[in-house]
Amino acid sequence: MVRMTQFDEDTYIECLPISVHKELVNALNKDAAWMILANHVAEQLQYPCASWIQSLKENNQPNHSPGQRLLFELNVKMCTVEILRALLDDCRLFNILSIISDPEPLRIISHPAEEAQTDILKISFGRHLRLCCKAVGMPPPSYVWYHGDRQLQNCTSDELDVAITSESQAGEYKCKVSQIKNDGTLLSSLISKPVTVQIFPIPVTIEEQPQSILEVKDGESFAICCKANSYPEPHYQWFHDNTKLEGKTSNTLRIKKFSSKHEGRYYCYIYNDISEAYTQRTRVMMDLPRLKAVAKVALIIANGEYEHHECLSNPKNDAAYIGNLLKEIGFEVICLMNLTISQMRSAIKLFSETLVGGVYGLFYFAGHGFRMQESYMLAIDAPETYLRKDAICESELLAAFLKNDPELIITILDMCQTLPSKEFNPNIYNEVPTVNEYKSKKNLRNLIQAYSTSGHRPSYERVNSKYGLYVTHLSKYINKDIPVTKLFEEVGKSIDSCFKGEERNQIPMFALSITKPFRLTDAIYKSNLSTFLLWYINHCFDFYYSFTCRNVTENPPNSINYLNKLISFSTKTLDVTFKQANICTKVAISLFLEPYLNVIKVKLLDVQNLEVNFFNSVPTKRNNLYQDSCKNECWVHNPQMCEGPLIISVSKNGAPIGATVLHLKDYIPSLLKLLNS
Repeated sequence: MVRMTQFDEDTYIECLPISVHKELVNALNKDAAWMILANHVAEQLQYPCASWIQSLKENNQPNHSPGQRLLFELNVKMCTVEILRALLDDCRLFNILSIISDPEPLRIISHPAEEAQTDILKISFGRHLRLCCKAVGMPPPSYVWYHGDRQLQNCTSDELDVAITSESQAGEYKCKVSQIKNDGTLLSSLISKPVTVQIFPIPVTIEEQPQSILEVKDGESFAICCKANSYPEPHYQWFHDNTKLEGKTSNTLRIKKFSSKHEGRYYCYIYNDISEAYTQRTRVMMDLPRLKAVAKVALIIANGEYEHHECLSNPKNDAAYIGNLLKEIGFEVICLMNLTISQMRSAIKLFSETLVGGVYGLFYFAGHGFRMQESYMLAIDAPETYLRKDAICESELLAAFLKNDPELIITILDMCQTLPSKEFNPNIYNEVPTVNEYKSKKNLRNLIQAYSTSGHRPSYERVNSKYGLYVTHLSKYINKDIPVTKLFEEVGKSIDSCFKGEERNQIPMFALSITKPFRLTDAIYKSNLSTFLLWYINHCFDFYYSFTCRNVTENPPNSINYLNKLISFSTKTLDVTFKQANICTKVAISLFLEPYLNVIKVKLLDVQNLEVNFFNSVPTKRNNLYQDSCKNECWVHNPQMCEGPLIISVSKNGAPIGATVLHLKDYIPSLLKLLNS
């Protein structure tokens, strides 16, 4: 940039008028501008910058400033007006440059509308408005941006960059350009041509959903909030159980003095001129006193490998998922896979012994089933043409579970509720069913019966899905801290909200007789009754025990302690020897798939360059041994059914070199030994 000066270009700095020299010094000292110029000079002359800057700072003579010493140094180096002007121009110290340059009139060379190529600019929410104004003149121009008549704070460069976050930002934008002398005197100013900004309509987008569940104490106030973004600005309207709440038109709903009439589902309808949206529902309920359990136990059975019926792929995954979720909230879990009818009955009997006073019990079954007056569960050995006596009915379950008056019983049947085919199974319609009577001293005020589908409807496995439809939704709520009644309501509504195809035929349901606010997350309480007194009450006063242990239990009931011993299992590592091959190594025994107790994995450790095989010493009626030769391991289903020990053989290059036996029954959970009794 070439500028005309009022001084001869070859004039040395020392020849400048005193007033001009003084003005230069003052301008250099202002805001430490001298340091910018000094750094640039040091770079050009390849001086050691730090030491030179330090020397300029040192006050060796009274009344000498850094700016004055810098001009002195430049003068010593024969600096002319032309050289100083070039240095100041390089450093963009235009205000100082104007002192030794002729004034130039202010002129806008590029208006914002010219840069944007339009005087009406449309922009959408969330985008940035970017405008530019270019001006020239000496003294150099300064910039201030305006929105309408309002000055924009901190917008003082030739470029404007602001985020559009509100409809109020629409309107006219312009730039005021001014020439101001070093002493603050305004010489001239110009206003750029304006740009009108229009904000695109934006559909309603919900940025903050209200909470899904809210518990409120009687008489307290509560608030539910949501937040949406749109242009034009969104409007809000709250609803309670589909009833419009007059006057509730802000993004926060406030209710004073909560009572039972305020329970229900709340949601907000949000809209503007171009779109609308609904928030998720918030279930508001009374915060009732929390209950506690003596113990919490669950029996989970997954039947998938049927002998005479279509095999199912989801039950083993569904049951394991539910079992692990229940463990997370303090349940002792008996989880078993692929049981015969006799094994199912044994498991139910063992489980029922734990269901004493104060205990929460949960039963989950996944597999084949049907409904004739009541629901029936099929074991894996159910005949192709079965009768009701070949299945376990729901009343048989309840007769066992309710006899000792547990605090809470929940049964979940994840199976079809369809009628057997009259064409392929006509005899079942001529069968006289066995009637199972069940009683409870509590008049059944402790029972919830849940079904993955309603009467005479199918229950579906999902294609290419690890879990069945019902468990996909049950798993969202089963470990949540909500009353059990709300739990099953939410499961049903969750399934309703995403029905697809044939799954529309699956309509979950539940029935209940409870009057207390039970939760699966309820704590297990303790007190200070001695272990001896517990033993005495348990053995001498059964009824008193069942009542007392709900209120003053220090340790779990003996039946729960016994159950814990039955299901106790930890991975074991044993020494084994192959005498013929003179090999000593180890074998690890563990659960094949958590939390199943009746599928045991056996892995031979520390063997290389050998082939490993596993055999039942006595063949079983139903194959229960599966092996992975690549991993030197096998897994045994229902190992308690093996009549002899497990044989482990090792071979090299296909030739057997040794074998040993493992008495697997000695290392399995004690519960399994009772399943066949």
